[in-house]
Amino acid sequence: MLVLGLSLISAGCMQSESGAAVLTVPQAHYTSNETLVAFVESAVAYVKENGKEAALAEFNDPNGSFVRGELYIYAYDFNGTTLAHPVNPEKVGVNRLNETEGDVGTFLREMNDAVRNGDGFGRIAYINPTRDRMLESKLAYGVQVDEEWWLGSGIYTGPADLPAAAIPAVRSNYPAMVGVWRADNGAMYFLNDTIDEVSAGENMWVVNAQSDRVISGFKVFSLPDGTVENQTFVGIFNPDRETISFIDQPGGWATGSLAGQDTLFIAWTNPGDDTVTMAGVLTLHRDNTV
Repeated sequence: MLVLGLSLISAGCMQSESGAAVLTVPQAHYTSNETLVAFVESAVAYVKENGKEAALAEFNDPNGSFVRGELYIYAYDFNGTTLAHPVNPEKVGVNRLNETEGDVGTFLREMNDAVRNGDGFGRIAYINPTRDRMLESKLAYGVQVDEEWWLGSGIYTGPADLPAAAIPAVRSNYPAMVGVWRADNGAMYFLNDTIDEVSAGENMWVVNAQSDRVISGFKVFSLPDGTVENQTFVGIFNPDRETISFIDQPGGWATGSLAGQDTLFIAWTNPGDDTVTMAGVLTLHRDNTV
């Protein structure tokens, strides 16, 4: 799943024993960069020893030898099609080069260039499921196997920062919305003969782009049955500069109202099916720690 703030790493490196460039990143109880590089290089060696078909089968096995905690091997061809992904098997065979959610397409295009020119490193902001789903910076390392495909892995390196250069200037005095917004409360209402209320669950909205009155990004939220959803959204400020009309990836609508610089009240409705109508409310607060 996925992310913000991509940039290729081309400086501040040191050499590993194998001669591969290794980015030096301050570590605090995180997997080392040397371990990442060695893990990926061991996967390349596995391909050479066992062949592409057998290697991809091993990489796709969630219980295989190339899934070790946060470290796992993924593989893509240079057209952006997923060849192996033990964590997201539904993406295998899917071309993701133009995928906008979490900037995956941008990440893959940059990694294509990185592995071809020998740098091998890329960076993406990604939710860390082992640290309370905190948005963290993730360092990727990839190696070209042949002219058709490459493989890689990644490690978390600490809280993600939104680089100032990535935050565009906002014209017309519309409030700046780029950042991470989290809900500390929320409820969903199912309207039928009765009105049933349930907790809205975990919600995180990430605004990663703003141009004048238009904002865009993605949201991660938990459904009542415990499953986690990811959706992209676009929001448009109304002329009052305090309310925002949202439309999300499936086509749902919501209204947001700013209650101060760092608080956003969200209300939405969904027709549901023939027997029930759904409505919901959230209070989002800007997370100024990321």
